[in-house]
Amino acid sequence: MSNTMSSPRVARSQPADRVRVALRRGREHRRWRARVADLLEATALLTLVLVVVQFFLGGGSHALLDGSAGDRLVGVGRIVGLVAMNLLLLQLLLAARVPWVDRAYGMDRALKAHRVLGRITVPLVIVHIGAIVLGYAVRDGSGGFGGAVSQFLTLVTGGDDLLMATVATVLLVVIAVTSVSIARRRLSYEWWHAVHLTAYAAVILAVPHELSIGSDFTASSWATAYWWALFIVVAASVLWWRLLLPVLRSLRHDLRVAKVVHESDDVWSVTVQGRALSHLPVKAGQFLNWRFVTPGLFLAAHPWSVSRRPDGHTLRITVRGLGDHSAALAHLRRGTRVLVEGPYGAFTTESRTRRRVLLIAAGIGVTPVRAILEELVVERHAAAGDVTVLYRANDASQMPLVDEIARLAHTGGHDLVPLLGPPANGSWLPPAGDGTGEGKGKGRREMVRSDAERLRALVPDVARHEVYLCGPGPWMDLVRKGLHQAGVPEKHIHDERFSW
Repeated sequence: MSNTMSSPRVARSQPADRVRVALRRGREHRRWRARVADLLEATALLTLVLVVVQFFLGGGSHALLDGSAGDRLVGVGRIVGLVAMNLLLLQLLLAARVPWVDRAYGMDRALKAHRVLGRITVPLVIVHIGAIVLGYAVRDGSGGFGGAVSQFLTLVTGGDDLLMATVATVLLVVIAVTSVSIARRRLSYEWWHAVHLTAYAAVILAVPHELSIGSDFTASSWATAYWWALFIVVAASVLWWRLLLPVLRSLRHDLRVAKVVHESDDVWSVTVQGRALSHLPVKAGQFLNWRFVTPGLFLAAHPWSVSRRPDGHTLRITVRGLGDHSAALAHLRRGTRVLVEGPYGAFTTESRTRRRVLLIAAGIGVTPVRAILEELVVERHAAAGDVTVLYRANDASQMPLVDEIARLAHTGGHDLVPLLGPPANGSWLPPAGDGTGEGKGKGRREMVRSDAERLRALVPDVARHEVYLCGPGPWMDLVRKGLHQAGVPEKHIHDERFSW
């Protein structure tokens, strides 16, 4: 499977200007990403500053500095509630699949920021409720635990939309609990996704009490305008990017299953075809959320990368049967309608600025890597010999699409290096000499080299490569560590993580 031969025919026909144009576009895209990221982060920070300023201008400083103990507690509850609502709306924007956010950060990093904000927002909501309840209890002279409980029940049952706000808080706590790693591992993707959809209901339920008794939302015309503008922007983003656009795209392109190919014991490739697919802006390395309109599959959409360079006529995904849903794809019938959301992800060559490219894949993570390799070969964006593919698996039976990758590597005059065997302790590589071509005939000292040293042996001048890697999360962590130690700068390492 290892291909170290160059193709003179491909090398002679490789226009150097294509490579230069690709690298120039990569530099321009990096500058665009930096500008957009700075703008998005500054805007998010500005919204928080505006909320705090609005609170103090609306009399909040008096409550915190000159009020009674009860007034101060209520003041704390008010400002914390304002910040929590602002962060919650920013969370929804991060999950709304807004293209500028996706292209600037990548969907996995946007959703990671979404989760981090969630860990901040839910405690703030609880502090908001606790401070308000205690503040009212102190005002009424009914301190202590019993007084707080009585005050809470009075507030919840006293109207002013507080019962709906309480339900919203319960939903947010449930979402937070199911986002913890231990809970996520126990839930199926379908159940996790269903629970997180209730975040929209939580926001809808929380808004009425803010408008009916939240004086900070209506303290001035500019405060009211700010909150309504934020509500409308978030609602419109979610409605358009998560619902209307996916429906319109699916109807326009009329995607249907064309064929299902059995790649190995538990891996299948599904090819879909449709109308005007050249107008669907999907790039090699990206993923879509796929929903197949058939019993048992329709209710949940799953994120799968395209496993072939989009050619304007068909799209293909390659899926390992890791659960009932993915295994059921093997039985899809030709003509089954397909609904898609996306494309998503920044795991593309758009931001590539280096001539040499290293592609590293493990298991089913090979799918976006295979698509990127095809793009580099077909578009002739890499000169012969400038691409190296490291394909990691415990044995050859766990290497789907390896024959396709070998053919692409040969066509482009590039190198494919299979890395076979169980991983060495604390390493992402198999023991030296076990399926890698390393270490044969060498002494024991050579066999215990670090991952960084072995990377340099496998890929000479690895520090000067643009690196793309995809595979299981813990495995990618080890790969990144080895790449850093081998001298590859962080900004030239790209990955996409599909954890949920």
